[in-house]
Amino acid sequence: MLITTDEAQKIAECFNEDRKTAERYLLHFKEIETDYEEQKEAYVNYKENDDNVGGGRSGVGNPTEQKALKNIEYDNLSQSARWLKAVTICRAGLGERKNIFITCRIEAETRAFRNGDRGRKAWIIYTQQRYNQEIEKRFLSNESIAEITVRRWWQSIIYRVVYIANKIYK
Repeated sequence: MLITTDEAQKIAECFNEDRKTAERYLLHFKEIETDYEEQKEAYVNYKENDDNVGGGRSGVGNPTEQKALKNIEYDNLSQSARWLKAVTICRAGLGERKNIFITCRIEAETRAFRNGDRGRKAWIIYTQQRYNQEIEKRFLSNESIAEITVRRWWQSIIYRVVYIANKIYK
């Protein structure tokens, strides 16, 4: 069965949104993870006022079990859990050089090298230079990567995070 143009366009928009989400989680992983953990902690530790003291309640009575179940429940409800896990799995599967690259890319983002998507993007040059410096320090070799390689690596990492995120909760 073939799909309509509208359906194909919606699928393409979903892919584009997933790529944007993956990039956001890659670039702001630490902040998002901190927020997620704080929200999860608040969710797990929230207690409703229970006027029915003295029995008749259903559910798990052990407080440790209740917390564990609430942790699982929160992870299942949260989209952040999926994306955080996908980024973690992706980075664990990459080699040291690609992780150095990601760290340099994050550093470029925190320095706010965004020029409105016109012309050459400053984050590329910054990432390229920082990566070369870090590789020279770490491996004592003078390597350089081309601008096109920086772009391709970044896109392939984003696609990999999207793929992993979609496989996690399939």
